[in-house]
Amino acid sequence: MNKITILISTIVFSAGTALASTGDTKAISTQELAGVCGDQSNPVSQRYCDIYGQGVFDGYLVTRHPRVAPEFICVIQPAPSRREVMGQFIDWVKANPAFNNAPAADALLRFLAVRFPCKSSSQTPENAAGKIIR
Repeated sequence: MNKITILISTIVFSAGTALASTGDTKAISTQELAGVCGDQSNPVSQRYCDIYGQGVFDGYLVTRHPRVAPEFICVIQPAPSRREVMGQFIDWVKANPAFNNAPAADALLRFLAVRFPCKSSSQTPENAAGKIIR
């Protein structure tokens, strides 16, 4: 039994090491995401764009603690479509080229803070965007 445990541990450790050493993991840049999202002729690109945006927003929702980090993104209801919001994100990226090389998730949260500010929050979009953890 002990040999099996050691063998399994060795295999798991080796697999983790192999995956970790395959190269540097780099976040997609804002400019790269805007390029993918801007390709209206490719349905795969559009699905990727929609899923990426939803994933970033879902990550914001599940990691924000109401006492420690007041909400700064309040999506109006009924919510606009993902496609509409991501189209607005592309326009925002064009108007804010300073974020082109920033991680796309960071820029997307900044955009959402400006697009869907919380009226009752003590956070302003500018203040909240400055508190995004990188």
